[in-house]
Amino acid sequence: MTVLLSSRSLARGLFHQNDYDKNNYHPCIITHSGTTLYPTKLEEAPTEESSDDDEYESVERQQQQLQQQQQRINNNNLLPLIDDCSELDHTRRVSIATSHGFDYDEEQGVQSILDALTPHEKQHMSDENMPLRHYRADKGNLPQAIRKIKATIQWRQDFNVEDIKRCFRDRNNPDLPIEKQKELNHLAEVIAKENETGKIYCRGYDKEGRAVLYLTPGRENSQCEIDNMRHLVYHLERAIACTRHKSGRQKVCIVIGYQGFRIANAPPMSVVKHTLLILQGHYPERMFRAYIADPPMVFRGFWKVIKHFIDPATLDKIAFCTGEEGKALLERDFDTNTTEKQAGGQKELRKFCSREFLFDTPHHCTFDEDSS
Repeated sequence: MTVLLSSRSLARGLFHQNDYDKNNYHPCIITHSGTTLYPTKLEEAPTEESSDDDEYESVERQQQQLQQQQQRINNNNLLPLIDDCSELDHTRRVSIATSHGFDYDEEQGVQSILDALTPHEKQHMSDENMPLRHYRADKGNLPQAIRKIKATIQWRQDFNVEDIKRCFRDRNNPDLPIEKQKELNHLAEVIAKENETGKIYCRGYDKEGRAVLYLTPGRENSQCEIDNMRHLVYHLERAIACTRHKSGRQKVCIVIGYQGFRIANAPPMSVVKHTLLILQGHYPERMFRAYIADPPMVFRGFWKVIKHFIDPATLDKIAFCTGEEGKALLERDFDTNTTEKQAGGQKELRKFCSREFLFDTPHHCTFDEDSS
């Protein structure tokens, strides 16, 4: 377990050299191995008076540095990354790129994307493989990939994705300013409210270690589009973290079950478009496959409308699981002793508990997973 230690002045939102040890280092990060790390030295304290805004910004910068340091430590405990792209996927991308007059070279393409990003944009990338995913998603169309990754980096900041990710973990973190704790508590309350019915959550993995994200539209309990999207983003980020921790892979599986679904549960078209924008525009190359399990007849008309808004590459990853053929697909990809009924599950699993999942389960673990 990683523990952040800060001085008494950090708790009150200020920094002062005298609060640190004789070497004037930043607050320490102590890992489970007992090793103490000292990131960088503090700058000399300014002699002139600083404004409250300057002090608050200083706290934010220091906290960001600590989070980045902690992330590097956590990454050392992760499994090596596995490229979740098949040879067939690669061949298709090369073929599409060539047909549109693009030279498909992933190494050169990634470097070109990185060269086009500002230092600020690079600092706010979700992870080091973000440029590769965008290059692949746009099939070698470099100008489009650059435009989209820049848009996604800006969206992640505007939508406060990092705060959404950590709101349950850090909502009462005394090392954070009171105002930031309040913001995180508000986000946690919003997501907890959206999740009361269990309309989205992670449980278990496919046979190759990708987290399974269950969506049940029949349990929709909210009409607030923005809160719905925050809830979706939280679970996408969580499913990605679970997959990364479990297997080193980078994609997730989505199972959409239609128990209790009525046409009245169908979301407004604006919500559908917003959802697709997030999934396709801001999380490219993150979905391994989506399984639509036993869709009712009323869904067919809805599907005829929304499928026109879905990218052809994404459509290829959507499987309708009905009858014996659908059952065989689910049994091929999942251990059906560990999946929900809607994913062909053969056993009665423990009922989902939203509060346990959100507040008590580590972010990198799915519901009912042994986190020891």
